[in-house]
Amino acid sequence: MDNKKCIIVIEDEAAVQQNLVESLIRNGFDVFAYKNAEQAIESDVLQIADAVIIDIRLPGINGWQATSIIKKNHSGLPVLMVTAYSDVNYRLQGFETGADDYIIKPFFMEELIARLRTILKRYEMAPGGKRSYQVGDLNIDLKAKEVFRGGEMIRLSQTEFNLLALLAEGNGLPVSKEEILKKVWKGKYSVGDNTIEVYINLLRNKIDKSFPQKLIHTKPGFGYFLSIKDDF
Repeated sequence: MDNKKCIIVIEDEAAVQQNLVESLIRNGFDVFAYKNAEQAIESDVLQIADAVIIDIRLPGINGWQATSIIKKNHSGLPVLMVTAYSDVNYRLQGFETGADDYIIKPFFMEELIARLRTILKRYEMAPGGKRSYQVGDLNIDLKAKEVFRGGEMIRLSQTEFNLLALLAEGNGLPVSKEEILKKVWKGKYSVGDNTIEVYINLLRNKIDKSFPQKLIHTKPGFGYFLSIKDDF
């Protein structure tokens, strides 16, 4: 899998957005750019993103409102705010909505990249690493070991939970049976393909059966993946 970090940029000023995108790409990041928060919030990219860079003054939903929504649905996703506002009260409001850092325009791109890397490193080093995964209306709380879909708690065994979390970690890409065997069953020789298929079916019955949108999918010859789409 690609180890590049995926960054979402939400900025309506074309020149600023272009500079941000080009600089991030030069520094080894994958970038998805949007001119407004609505497009970003509705996109599937939030499921695989590693961080968000967002302007405060945006058409429609502003940066504060968008950050609050993003943090509510993706608590493990760091947010770096970019704005021309220098007043401390604006910064405090940003932090209150869940922003992890704040940089004032005009800024040196090197400083923004440094701040972004610091935030990413802090999240990676946090106890337990990533705290949760959000796929559509499915939320997987890694710390509390709880799973919710459509606001309803779904009770899973430890093995079922570990398997679901591994699929979520795949960020929409297929996870092979070999990887599942290695990470969920620690390579136990007594566990084979049939056992994995049984547990996938158990998960489907609990995660998908009662919902019209299916999240657990099979890519023949490659493995299983978790996504709101059945292809990629």
